[in-house]
Amino acid sequence: MTSKSALLLVVLCSVLCAGLSKSSGSGAPAAHKVPASRAECAKAVELCVTVPASWQRLGDIFDDLGFVVAEPHEGVDSALWPQLSVAAIDVPPQKPGSAPRSLDELVEIVLTPDGTFTSSETLQRTRLLINGADAEILRVRLHDDANKPEMIEEVALIEGDEEMVYSIALRCAPGDFDRLDPVFQRAAHSWRIKASAPPAPAKPQPGAEKKSK
Repeated sequence: MTSKSALLLVVLCSVLCAGLSKSSGSGAPAAHKVPASRAECAKAVELCVTVPASWQRLGDIFDDLGFVVAEPHEGVDSALWPQLSVAAIDVPPQKPGSAPRSLDELVEIVLTPDGTFTSSETLQRTRLLINGADAEILRVRLHDDANKPEMIEEVALIEGDEEMVYSIALRCAPGDFDRLDPVFQRAAHSWRIKASAPPAPAKPQPGAEKKSK
C-alpha cells in the first residue's frame, strides 16, 4: 500500500468514526430489546426449549413426546402459521442386535419427501455440538408441484441417551426465514431435559421425638 493510499484510508476511517460518534450521542451502543420468552416442554420426556412468549402452543404430538408452537397471524389458518416442532424420537436399530442409526442416516430420512411436498433442496448442512451433544442442523427448501407455496424447513437433530434423538424443526415461508431463524437457533441451543423435582423432606411423625428420647 502506498503512503497516499494509507493516508486516504486513515482519513476515511476518521470521518466515519466522527459520524458514528455524533449519531450515537454518548457513544454507547443502543440497547437491543430481547423479545419475551418462555419455556415449553414435551410432557412425556420433559424435553424443554425456549420459545417466544407470544407464540401459541397448538398441541402435543407423538403421544406427548413432542409439541408444536406457532407464531399467530390474525385471519390466517393456523396450519399456515410459522411453526416450531419439538420432539423426542425413539430410534431403534434397523435389525435386532445392530447399532442404532447414525445422525447421518436420520438426516437422509429427513430429506426423503413425506408426501406433503414432492421434493426438497438442501441449502445447508452443519455438524456441531449443542450443549455438549452431537448434532446436525439441516436447512432445506421444500417444493410442491400442486401450486402450494414453497417452504423452508430448518431441523436440528440432537443425539440423546438410550437410542433417543431430539428433533427441533422450524417450518416457514422463505420470506419469513431470516426473521425467524434466531427463534430456531435460540430454541435449538436452549434444549434441556428438565430435572425432576427433589423429593420433599419427610415430615416427622407425631410422637417421634418422644420415642427417640
